[in-house]
Amino acid sequence: MSIEIKMRVESYDVQPNGKIKISSLLKMLQKAAGDDVNRTPINYFALAEKNIAFVLTKMTVKILQDIKVYDELLIVSHPRKTRGASFPRDFIVKCGSHTVAVARSMWVLLDLEKRTILRPSAIESMGSLAPNDTDDIFDLSDVRRVVDDNTLSRTNVHEVEYSMLDMNNHLNNTFYADFIFNSLSKLSLVNESNAGLYLQINYKNEARLSDVVEIYTSCENGICDFSAKNITNEKICFTAYVSYNND
Repeated sequence: MSIEIKMRVESYDVQPNGKIKISSLLKMLQKAAGDDVNRTPINYFALAEKNIAFVLTKMTVKILQDIKVYDELLIVSHPRKTRGASFPRDFIVKCGSHTVAVARSMWVLLDLEKRTILRPSAIESMGSLAPNDTDDIFDLSDVRRVVDDNTLSRTNVHEVEYSMLDMNNHLNNTFYADFIFNSLSKLSLVNESNAGLYLQINYKNEARLSDVVEIYTSCENGICDFSAKNITNEKICFTAYVSYNND
């Protein structure tokens, strides 16, 4: 089962150069995923009754062509076969006849009271999100990096404000992209074009209201690594990798 939604890139979705903010694109992908899940018995409200929610653990995005203000987009969302405790979901973003971006996400079920990850069997009785034979619909590499913390320098700090929270009462995952690109901007490393941009965010631990998150960055030869430390609870909030013209 997949879903298609149409979205228009509005003026508040873009950077000063008229190209889409990555956080805006992530919000569109999140909407497509939510619209798909919420038309099934495994919808947000049914899960909430069990004190369970889907939370994102990894998002990988590749921008193939620039997405610009007022572009009319078609976003196709494909749930995939579960992998262990994870629920993969793929996205294809089209503008006219062109595929302008692809993305792959990994989700898990979270017990909102115990803050522990649940196995897919916890919702087996509620139905299924994807057929068992769902295969990859595009090739998108997964980057595994071992980063020396000594190479990272603090580039920004953010406090989690009320307006950043979502229905799970933690910092919504789309804001992490803003944290990343704010740091790139401070380093004068934001490209004029997003074409060829590869971004992978690994979500480690949630951030909650009033938590303070420090962003640490290391960049060399157009490749940047990020680590975000929640100094309120001394946990790593997320790690990320950004490059341009990633093949």
